[in-house]
Amino acid sequence: MSNEEQLENIKSLMREFTDSQDDVQGQILIEYPGGVPIVNTWEGGEIDPILVGAISAAVKLTFRYLCEQLRKGNLQRLYINSVHGRVVIQDAGPTAILSTIIDKEADLFRIAFGMANLAIELEKLLEGFTLGVSDI
Repeated sequence: MSNEEQLENIKSLMREFTDSQDDVQGQILIEYPGGVPIVNTWEGGEIDPILVGAISAAVKLTFRYLCEQLRKGNLQRLYINSVHGRVVIQDAGPTAILSTIIDKEADLFRIAFGMANLAIELEKLLEGFTLGVSDI
């Protein structure tokens, strides 16, 4: 499968998930550790996907370091709460992070379960995928 076909499949899978969840405001799939967005399902608004990507990668690197120092495994999912909503950062394989912004009243466990399944599918689609400048 070509890089372009992989990218279209990734976009389609993420769009399907975002559209099927009323309380998901948007998602971004980020190349790790660089923090470069691969796919973004946000449609406008005040959120800068590049900033979210960079922050998610920095958070992942920080928690990975802490887990290594504590010898306690590796970070798989992180929840961040704020007065405006929640962010869930989920591993999507060894080279990607899936960040999802959800409403603050959303059913966190339902969305986390769906994200875990989505991350498994994304990891499969990302096998052999290389991010090119023209893809961004």
